[in-house]
Amino acid sequence: MTLRQEAYAMIDSLPDDDSVKFFIDMIRRFNVVARRTEGISGTKNSFSEKRQVFLHMEELKRKYPFPKDYDYEQARRESMEEKYGCVN
Repeated sequence: MTLRQEAYAMIDSLPDDDSVKFFIDMIRRFNVVARRTEGISGTKNSFSEKRQVFLHMEELKRKYPFPKDYDYEQARRESMEEKYGCVN
């Protein structure tokens, strides 16, 4: 499976439209940051830029919260099973 196919499969597996919107917004934000730092090899983002990104991620967390009944542990187990199979 190519990387692009894997990305499409991940998008298809998202539970609802809010999750897809969140994913698209994250990609857009990543592209903005990547373009801003493009051509400046070897330099790091300033502290204020990192803080802005962090605050934006916190805002997205509030805007697109996980469902109340979301079971992180179950999602982790399913992902591990899918990726590695039964390892017992």
